This record gives sequence, structure tokens and C-alpha cells, in this order.
Amino acid sequence: MPRLLATQSHVVHGYVGNKAATFPLQCLGWDVDCCNSVQFSNHTGYGMDKVFGNVTEKNDLDQLLCGVLGNFPHEYDALLSGYLPNKSSVQCMGQHYRRYRNANPQSIWLMDPVMGDEGQLYVNEDVIPEYKKLALSPSCLVDIITPNQFELEILNGENIGNSEQMKSALLKLHATIPVIVVTSCDFKMFNDPEHVYIVTSMRGEKPILLRVPLIKSYFTGVGDLFSALLLDRIYKLFSSNDSSVRLEDQVNDVLNVIQKVLKKTLSYAPKLKTAKMGSASDMKDMELRIIESRDLYEGDGSTSRKNFIYRKL
Repeated sequence: MPRLLATQSHVVHGYVGNKAATFPLQCLGWDVDCCNSVQFSNHTGYGMDKVFGNVTEKNDLDQLLCGVLGNFPHEYDALLSGYLPNKSSVQCMGQHYRRYRNANPQSIWLMDPVMGDEGQLYVNEDVIPEYKKLALSPSCLVDIITPNQFELEILNGENIGNSEQMKSALLKLHATIPVIVVTSCDFKMFNDPEHVYIVTSMRGEKPILLRVPLIKSYFTGVGDLFSALLLDRIYKLFSSNDSSVRLEDQVNDVLNVIQKVLKKTLSYAPKLKTAKMGSASDMKDMELRIIESRDLYEGDGSTSRKNFIYRKL
């Protein structure tokens, strides 16, 4: 049974961060240990006046990671990092994860550089140089990153407005990171508001574009679930050494699962398409149906089903 250490947010009620990742990974046979970067009553979409809890202070986060990685120095087959609210938390996570990867080169690390979306930051600005250090350092030990286009632009240091600029940004980051999955692109780049576009890129290979029909609603925790499922697929891909299975096949499989989870969530909340941020009742409906989707996470196991694979970028 593989074991994972996940450092990202925690909410008592609802499903984002570690709450969105843990149960699906357990269903897939992972033993999951969680280190919480924040501990909130619920996610911030309910409105800041309805969010209670605290950010894990640097010293506390350091103590937790120092303790678990010191006591169990060779336990983890994979590391996952997600939402980290400030400079000190990114620094702390990076320091401990890099030390662990140095000592355990057979493990893999998926980093979701959570900073914002659609031109808007939702972390402190001081995290930006810290993520750049992790992603662009010659001694970078991150195996996989899952930025959206806005986060990729931040790491790249330049805007991305077309396919050539996207390929240039990917090439720059591939100097240090083997696998990049851009989880959503600006629809204007493809002049297609009816689909979500995802880019998968393996170092040394041409990037592949995947196209998924847009479900016109707002959901929370989707990126956290995506990263968790992707880590599972890539870990198994690397472990199998099966050259016939491609990265885009694994991403395609994860996207199929995500679509089914979103449809399952909608089936429980038919009014979700008109839900509004900041409304407690609407936000509750937007929570992913993580438990109800327990039979979906395995996927169909078929590499021949490539319904979302669109074309080379």
C-alpha cells in the first residue's frame, strides 16, 4: 500500500484541500497522512464573515513536518502540496519536501502552486517568489506541477496569449520540472467558451491539448481532487514502466472521473447552476459529493477511451 504526505488546507465542513483529496485516495488504496496549512470551519466562498479558524503558524508547520518526516524518514512514496497561504508556509513546506526527496529519490512530488485564477491572486503576494524558487531552481526536486494558466504565467514571468507562448513557457519550466499539467486555459486563447482546455506536457515530448465540455456551474475543491487523482495515476504510471501508456491517457482518465463527480454533485443540487458565491445555502450545494462518488475514483481503466484528447499543441 503506497503512502502519501499531503500538505494543504483543511476545512471542518465541506470538501476542499485535504478533505477533497484524502477519501478519494484512500478509495484508490493510498494511506494518506495530512499536514494542514490552514484549519478553517469551511472554505472562504461562504463569505469571510462566515469563516472561522486559523492559519497554521510557521513554527507549528515546521514542527509537524519535522516530526513526521524525522520519525518516518522513508515512509512516503509520494508528496502532495497544495494551498499554502503565505511566504513562510511555502518556504517551510519546500524546505522539508526537498530534504525528503533528496533522501528518497524514488518518491515523487506533485506541487499545485495555488496562487490564484483569472488574473486574481488569493494568497499573499509574497508567495510568488517562493514558488518561483521551487519551480525554477536548478536543484528543483518537484516532479509534477498543476498550475492553471494564470499561475503558469506567474511562474513564467510573462503573459500567455497563444499556443506558441504556451509552448515557450512549458519549455522554460521543463528545464527543472519533468511533468506539467495546465489545468485550465483562458478560453479566449482558443476562442471557445463552451469547453475547458487542459495542456499536458512531458519533458522532451510535444504538449497535448485536451478539451472538456464546460459544465456551467461553480464548484469548489475540483483542483484539489484533480491533483490527488493525477498523482495516483502518475505514480502508478511511473511504477509500471509501461511505455504504451501515455501521460495524456492518465489525464484523460482523471478528467472522465472529474466530469462524473461534477454530474453527481449536480444531481443532488439541480439549482447549482444559479448558485452565487457568498451565499451559505448556495455554497453548501457547491460542495463536491465526495462520499457519494466513492465508486467513481477508479475510472474505467481503459487507455483506449481518449474522448477528451484533442490534438498536439
